Amino acid sequence: MALINQIYVFVETEEVKRDTQISDHPVEEGIDLTDQVKRSPLLLSLSGEIVGDNYENQVFSLEQMQKKGELVEYIGVNRLSRALITSFSTEHSGKIRGGCSFSMEIREIRIAASAFTTGSGNTGNQQVEEATDAATEETPVRTYMVQSGDTLWRLAKAYYGSGAKFPVIFEANRDKLSDPNVIQVGQVLVIP
Repeated sequence: MALINQIYVFVETEEVKRDTQISDHPVEEGIDLTDQVKRSPLLLSLSGEIVGDNYENQVFSLEQMQKKGELVEYIGVNRLSRALITSFSTEHSGKIRGGCSFSMEIREIRIAASAFTTGSGNTGNQQVEEATDAATEETPVRTYMVQSGDTLWRLAKAYYGSGAKFPVIFEANRDKLSDPNVIQVGQVLVIP
């Protein structure tokens, strides 16, 4: 299960595309010169199913988020906030009753600050301010929604190959957990 702005969806695959743009300048001899390197926005590609009694409403809500350019927060295996749904498609087939399969792309964005300044001291000259790049500094956080039968031991074994590493998960979620032996179904845990 994953969460997109409070809408639960079942995600089967989650692919994160991390690109870097590099400028190349040809030279007479040797390899090209590079003078600029910048990170491209993260692109999260999802596929899965939307099911349940109100799946039509969930599909409609996701369509509206895309059409209106509403900022979304995605919480699944990966986490992405300050993002937009750039692509959303559904498929209705006979194998899923009371739902549909879907594919979606969510792209990280950065919102620029206003180019205009306000106040009595405005001389009419525009002051362009670059937005802070908080989204660039944040790395996607891996999260997991607790399912029935899960334990920290099982999660550590699945993510780290050893159940004995469960204290790593417990420490990362100290604000939500008081006892490493007690986790609740539906809790979203950070997996460092």
